[in-house]
Amino acid sequence: TPQLRIEHLALIMHLPPHDDEDDEDEHYIEGAHGTLAEQKDEAYYDDRSDASDDIEKGRLKFPKELYGRERELKILQNCYGEIALRIDGGNQVNLGEKKIESDAYGKEEEPDPYEGTRVVFLSGYSGVGKSALVNEFVKRTRSKYRTTDESPIIYASGKYTEMTTASAPLCAISEVIGRMASDLSKMSDETSNSMMRKIRESALIGPATECSGVLLSTFPALLPLMGDTSRGVRGSALSNLLTEGGSSPATPPSMNAVKECTKTLFSVIGGALQNPMIIFLDDLQWGDQASIELLLFLLSCTKLRNIVFICAYRSNEVDEGHLLMKLIEDVTQARDGGDKDIAIHPNSVERIDLFNLSPEVIAQLIADSIKKGDAKGVDELAHAVYQKTMGNIFFTKQALEELVRKNVIFYDVMCFEWRWIVSKVEVGNHLSHDVIAMLKDKILHLSADAQHLLLVMAYIPRALDVSILKSLMAKDKDSVYDTNTQLTLMNALTEASDGGMLFSIDSRCYIIAHDLIRQACLDGRQNSDRYSSSSLRRSLIFTPDSIEHNANNGGGEEQDQRNAVAEENQNELMLHISHVLEDFGSKAPANEWCLFVAVDILNHIQREKTNMNDLVKLNLRVAKIARNTGSIHKENELLHEVLKHSELTVMWREYDLALELYNALIVSDHYLGFYFNAMLLIKEVLQSARSLDDKLQAYLYQLRCKTEETRDYSQGFIDGVEILNLYGFGIPTTMSNIIKEELKLKVALRNRSYSSLAKLPVKDEPIFELFMTVQKYAQWSSNVNCVKVLSLKSIKHAIRFGMGRHFPTVIVYFAASLAVQGKVKNAQELGSVSISLCDKIPHDKEISASVRMKAHGNVLSQLQPFCNSVEPLLRCHEDLKLSGGVVDNVLGSMMYYFDSFFAAGLQLDSLLESKLLLTEKLCRSLGRPGFLANFQIYRQFVDNLRSKAENPAEFQGKAFQEEEAVNRMNSNGRKMMLRDSSSYRLQLAFVFWNENVMHQMLERLRGYPLSDQMVARLHNRLCFTGLAAFALCQRKVTTSFLKLGKDVSDHCVLCGWPGLVHISPGNDVILFQPLLYSSA
Repeated sequence: TPQLRIEHLALIMHLPPHDDEDDEDEHYIEGAHGTLAEQKDEAYYDDRSDASDDIEKGRLKFPKELYGRERELKILQNCYGEIALRIDGGNQVNLGEKKIESDAYGKEEEPDPYEGTRVVFLSGYSGVGKSALVNEFVKRTRSKYRTTDESPIIYASGKYTEMTTASAPLCAISEVIGRMASDLSKMSDETSNSMMRKIRESALIGPATECSGVLLSTFPALLPLMGDTSRGVRGSALSNLLTEGGSSPATPPSMNAVKECTKTLFSVIGGALQNPMIIFLDDLQWGDQASIELLLFLLSCTKLRNIVFICAYRSNEVDEGHLLMKLIEDVTQARDGGDKDIAIHPNSVERIDLFNLSPEVIAQLIADSIKKGDAKGVDELAHAVYQKTMGNIFFTKQALEELVRKNVIFYDVMCFEWRWIVSKVEVGNHLSHDVIAMLKDKILHLSADAQHLLLVMAYIPRALDVSILKSLMAKDKDSVYDTNTQLTLMNALTEASDGGMLFSIDSRCYIIAHDLIRQACLDGRQNSDRYSSSSLRRSLIFTPDSIEHNANNGGGEEQDQRNAVAEENQNELMLHISHVLEDFGSKAPANEWCLFVAVDILNHIQREKTNMNDLVKLNLRVAKIARNTGSIHKENELLHEVLKHSELTVMWREYDLALELYNALIVSDHYLGFYFNAMLLIKEVLQSARSLDDKLQAYLYQLRCKTEETRDYSQGFIDGVEILNLYGFGIPTTMSNIIKEELKLKVALRNRSYSSLAKLPVKDEPIFELFMTVQKYAQWSSNVNCVKVLSLKSIKHAIRFGMGRHFPTVIVYFAASLAVQGKVKNAQELGSVSISLCDKIPHDKEISASVRMKAHGNVLSQLQPFCNSVEPLLRCHEDLKLSGGVVDNVLGSMMYYFDSFFAAGLQLDSLLESKLLLTEKLCRSLGRPGFLANFQIYRQFVDNLRSKAENPAEFQGKAFQEEEAVNRMNSNGRKMMLRDSSSYRLQLAFVFWNENVMHQMLERLRGYPLSDQMVARLHNRLCFTGLAAFALCQRKVTTSFLKLGKDVSDHCVLCGWPGLVHISPGNDVILFQPLLYSSA
């Protein structure tokens, strides 16, 4: 036969093999050199691994190596190496001869600005090879550093998708943390036990801590890693966070809490690893707002170490106004020295722009793919492909596969090589116009089961376990998936994976390999009209373009019927997917992401196909889950989604459900500052609600929206009183009526002291929140008598019906108003009562922390040493950050803290300066320039005291420049800032004795009222105002401040500080207070 080879003939003749060393061999045949050999298998001549498999012969397989990215790989390897070379065993950092021991919590006593993390922003078009670059980097890094189970290199990745509405908040970060936890829990016993010990020993995320509860609530996938601590957490901290139903926190963690706890988690883990960890976040251009906010915090943090962050995004899908670009700018500024005080390292941020491959590289890729070796042999083919794909690697591979499917490129089994016989122009004509068309054609060539599998998975943005896929591929949620159909599923998974359509994370978890594949699947569903729910084996989901074209040109009625059937089938499929995901999402907290996909599908399906009541309930449920992760925007989006397609008359037929939805929307819109939207919803509730009790929340937020928008607190108080009178409280405004209210309260108290209020039972009484709000507006408008009468009415109501959770706030406002009036004894008693009442609401950390802050800052420190309030105020600040406190309270607690710190005369060391820097950073992230100016004043004050400045009483330093700050402020902010700046400059002028500055500052301060609810701030201001006024009078510099000094002295007596003032203008020695500043 033609295939008979010459060696066969040689074997028949029994010729021995030729020996090159034997020149005398008589069996040597001239011209047949090398043919005298044993018969080889066909695979011997075809070097492909699957050459013996006839089914695989025509399948194109691409090389696994990375092409044309050596420069980018080197940058990534250098970033990793910079951190890896500084690690010298466990928790030691070796920087030359300097070593820093880290504590049990992964935090250094003195963090080195050069040690910590590296951030890489990787940009490029879709399909350019960003993920492939990172995967190759990880592979080479693990090979270079020879990792073992004892010292692994942890690589955790997460990916955002274009299906933003179907994605849970922080979805990619959750994937990263889940994979990190899974890998860490699989390490060797010694390493895993060491990690667990670090977590247990941590004072921040150890057992029974607030952070552990926040982390497990936000990232349930952490349970494998924190398993040893979870028992303690669920018995204490986490149980405190959860409601009786056990699903959502009573006080949901704020984004600040999520930030702080996530930072602590990474800090502990990074401190325990021997090799730096690699975290990869892909397609960040689709990241949700909560993710961007959390990433900004983490990437700018100076406390993390042993982590390389790689953030990839599509450069053509973001513009200058995109959230991601602001993130990159802010992170770069923070890390590269934009903020001089907290810069980390000028080379700690890298930006890599990934471009398409060159024609030469594409030619070599094609040559290697079809086993040509030399790229010159594929010049025409490479040129035709490059003209269509422009060097995009993903597009190029799809183009080659399409040419194979169309037999333009084919494998010649006779010659054992790939061949093509058409010209360069003809090759180009056979290629589809874009990559989506290529992918649709590729999917069309798969089996019906594989096509249906891809369509189902295209609706879901996360990786799916086989167990979920079994239910998704079944006819309905109640059907049993038998052995045969399970085999069908596995075959479909294998087929789709082998075709590059799915990516297998492990043997049981699959995800769509590229977003363009998902897009092709969802585009192709529009052409499907052959889906049959009665058959478990699905039909083709794609119709070829030619068939679609003919159908569109055919009879209109027939085509309408086809479209109607296709739409019905699509709705049926979407309903099935949503029901399966809802069921899985309800089984465990780690599966709650399924609920976000389910509710998104139902929100976009035809309304007549869904039960409206069930949809509202599901949106409310998923919105609460979003809020529990700190994502207020996602909560708001879900709640508003229901109203888009609902008629109001239909909504209010289910009265309780509608009221719950509207109230949740009102609170969410108000929180985000959407006052106009909130007022429209409030109007609807006030028109449709059936009782005053049902209208209470609408009235409350109507008052808040109006007052916060206008900043007219006097009018806010008047409006609030009108609302309270609607509920029958009859708030008096004349003095005689206020005295009557005092007598009525004494009767209600039965002549007992205010301390008896600590025994009141706790009831669900929402009216106290309205009382507290109106009381606050009265206080801010300096109407102390109105604060008092509101307090008296509120106390009488609590004695009769029990206290609501806002009642402690009412009491502390009452105490603060009495303190301002000089009724110090009653104020002290009520301040202590307010703290005792907080013990009755241990789960409400925000209210408890804000009450304790006001009690210590406005009341108790009036008679107690200021040093007694310093630590409690710092704890209040931490609690408010973790519990999602009002921003003004979160930052205000630190103002109380620093003022009390200065008033106590504590040492001004570097730790205090570090706290000031962190607080300034917090002000910037929260967008509070007024608070920022205050903390900069504090830091400049400390710096002037500790350094030998030429003009220590001037504020023109690196922390604060008074003149520039004044020009940036509005009139109200400027007035408040000048009061505080002048107060601290006056202290410096007195300490360093600068009579001119003392004179200037006294002129400024004499126009401000002597009262102030912040006791420590008032104490500092009055002390040095009196000192400077009397000092200048005594030295006969001027006598114009004599009255000011006497007014200050009188007010100090009113405030309960009579022992502070032993002073007159004639005294030889002036000591106004024992205020000592200890310089480091």
